[in-house]
Amino acid sequence: MDVRSLGADEAWDLFCERIGKVTLESHPDIPVLARLLVERCRGSSLALGVIGVTMTGKTLVQEWRYAIDALTLSAAKFSGMEDEILPVLKFSYDSLKDERVKQCFQYCALFPKDDIISKQDLVEYWIDEGIIDGKEDRYRAEEEGYEIIGYLVHACLLTEHKFPHSVTMPTLVRDMALWVASNLGEEKENFIVKAKAKLDDLPNVKDWTGVTRMSLSGNRIKNISCSPDCPKLTTLFLHFNDLDKISSGFFMFMPNLMVLDLTGNIGLDELPEEISRLVSLQYLNLSHTNIKELPRGLKELRKLVHLNLEFTGWLKGIAGISSLSNLQVLKLYGTCFYLDIKLVEELQLLKHLKVLTVSVGDAYVWERFMSITRLASCTRGVTLRHCEAGADGISIAATSSRLSVLEIYESNIREIKIAKNVDDESKNSPRSTLSNTWNFQHLVNVEICKCQGLRELTWLLFAPSLVWLKVKESPQIKEIISKDKAASFMNVEAYEIIIPFLRLRHLELENLEELDSIYWSPLSFPLLMKIDVFGCPKLWKLPLSSCSASGSNLVIYGEEEWIQNIQWDEEDTKERFTLKIIKSKVPAEHSHNQSELELRKRVAYLEEENLTIKLRLEKIEMLLWEQRGEQQQYMPPQGLNMQTVVHQQQTGSQSHVPGMQLLLQQQQQPNLIQDDVQNRLQEYSGMLLPQNVIHEQRHSKRTHPEMPSTSRDSSGTVNGDDWQEKVFQKITSMKEVYLPDMTEINHRVSAKLQNGFLPHQERSDEFEKLKLFKTMIERMIRFLTVPKSDIMPALKDKVDYYEKQLINFLNMHRPRVAAALQQGQLLAQTQTNARLNKKPKKKNSNNVEK
Repeated sequence: MDVRSLGADEAWDLFCERIGKVTLESHPDIPVLARLLVERCRGSSLALGVIGVTMTGKTLVQEWRYAIDALTLSAAKFSGMEDEILPVLKFSYDSLKDERVKQCFQYCALFPKDDIISKQDLVEYWIDEGIIDGKEDRYRAEEEGYEIIGYLVHACLLTEHKFPHSVTMPTLVRDMALWVASNLGEEKENFIVKAKAKLDDLPNVKDWTGVTRMSLSGNRIKNISCSPDCPKLTTLFLHFNDLDKISSGFFMFMPNLMVLDLTGNIGLDELPEEISRLVSLQYLNLSHTNIKELPRGLKELRKLVHLNLEFTGWLKGIAGISSLSNLQVLKLYGTCFYLDIKLVEELQLLKHLKVLTVSVGDAYVWERFMSITRLASCTRGVTLRHCEAGADGISIAATSSRLSVLEIYESNIREIKIAKNVDDESKNSPRSTLSNTWNFQHLVNVEICKCQGLRELTWLLFAPSLVWLKVKESPQIKEIISKDKAASFMNVEAYEIIIPFLRLRHLELENLEELDSIYWSPLSFPLLMKIDVFGCPKLWKLPLSSCSASGSNLVIYGEEEWIQNIQWDEEDTKERFTLKIIKSKVPAEHSHNQSELELRKRVAYLEEENLTIKLRLEKIEMLLWEQRGEQQQYMPPQGLNMQTVVHQQQTGSQSHVPGMQLLLQQQQQPNLIQDDVQNRLQEYSGMLLPQNVIHEQRHSKRTHPEMPSTSRDSSGTVNGDDWQEKVFQKITSMKEVYLPDMTEINHRVSAKLQNGFLPHQERSDEFEKLKLFKTMIERMIRFLTVPKSDIMPALKDKVDYYEKQLINFLNMHRPRVAAALQQGQLLAQTQTNARLNKKPKKKNSNNVEK
């Protein structure tokens, strides 16, 4: 909701809209009292909305007089518009239904100003700190948490965000929440929120003993070495800082700490053993850190109920996890280790487990895991990667009804089946109850990529809540929903017809050479917003009619030939949707035999793997430089790379880089992996055409841009520039949105570095950090300005990930325009604007947009 100031008539109209006609006309005196109440809101649209919702349904004159008296009495303590509005919002807060809802509301103020807050994160915090009781029934507690969020949204104290499952808190409402949480401003050091405050160290606190909650997320804190005495501290947010070291004494005197969030500290690779002193800890989030092993002291945290280890790329394993006997939530999605039989057996010992996410790399382990009803029923997210399932395929247990995310990558799976419950075997007519017992009602996201053997995905009939479906590079898939197989699931005589995709919003189909059908008849798709079809040469008909997607503005993306030749049952159907062309101009190539095609695919895969390793090495290198910068006071010159240093070591040159030998030792193992990939690349490439021929063919692709976009080789494979154009278009769109801010940040950092080059000035730690920061910015800008010809296959699946990183980066560092720029900065800003403020090309007004 906006916070603009309204005129008297606008304010009255808004208030009447919020409160409703029934309440307003319930007593002759209420309209007069309502106008007095509107005056107290001083034209604030936010205050009018909040107080309007609060007074809805109040039909007694006494209730209205009490509200006016309460606001008048409170407002007398303040001066200025914002300070007078706070008591208005406070009245709405006082009207919340119980103390528990008030505590949940205050918790929202711990997040940064204007932050996008995940509903799931909020609910988990509330449960694991004990605001909502989840000890007996966590599932019911989660439902209660989402109900409270809906209640706060209805009260205009939170606002639904356009991102799914997210909310925001209006700025004035957040100010009121902080004011209330600090005992009306009298105890500000008890509820400390310094999120995104550009802190390099912990804030100065006069009396740590009074602090109850502290949020320091989104800062630049690197080391924590103090030992504060915090007997009342229950919540500590340190996520998305630059932490690489936490001293052994930091956790010594926090006996009541219940929530500790360290996510996003990528330099953090270990925790002190003294974490065992956090005897009351119930929630620990270590996701997106580089933690290598769990400290022994972690096993002493007997009250821990929530442990998040997702995307911990260096964690070796979690042996002994069963010692945390009270765990209810364990998140292992995206870890570098896969589930194995030993870990499956240990997970069975966690008797209170209710939420589990896992990564699996073996079909046998997966089948064993799915056969354990209690583990299957609490699984929320799964990644299957490199699974060789054979002719039998894989099974998803019917008991895994709470599964919300399923991703399958680079696997050989002939079929995805639903494993019956044991109880189903005793039923005389199981088919008539399949839609009830085999219902994955929480499954919202399915992604299948590079999966060999799969021919259809008919099991998706039993995912009624599916929101996002992405299927890519799975060459044998012929149908999404098979008519014949669907018939075996449905009992037409009992009128059991399953209508799929009622909540689907995004459908992406890419490089599916055999796909010729999504569904055999038109579907309603009431919420569908986007269909993206690319490299599907046999798919010429979509399951759409003139009545489809009536509740949304459906946009269909595809190659030009495909868009122009889609088959429509009715001419009116085509006019109902927006069609957008993804340009692709691919030259014809010579046909090759099948074995050579397979070899070329293998070479492309190894090239992608090689580039991935190089990128990872680059990240490791920068991280190591940063970690050792303070002790070594050295940053490598711009032209110095690791290969140069290796050459110096081999030739006996004396390197004046302190600690370089240690750096080389830490990079030795990844380099061996890279060498192995390079050797395999050379081995496969040697079996193909000579390098000069390959170079000539690649050159011919770049010099024949006018060739038709439908060119394919004899096997029907779509040529490689299709995906390249698609990726380029995506990056171009991102460039228009993010490049201006990135450029401005780069200019600001450059100006600071130039000011640092004073005569005889020593390079400070801040100076070295700025250099590293500038390098990171320049890499982001290079990504946004990459030429089409330089886009490699490895970038194809990472664009969405990079965009998320850009958004997170800009949320933390987005520049604010200063009142007066320095002369040098002003010149740089003017030059940047001149380059960026070009007139956009006019869009084609026709139904088909190019």
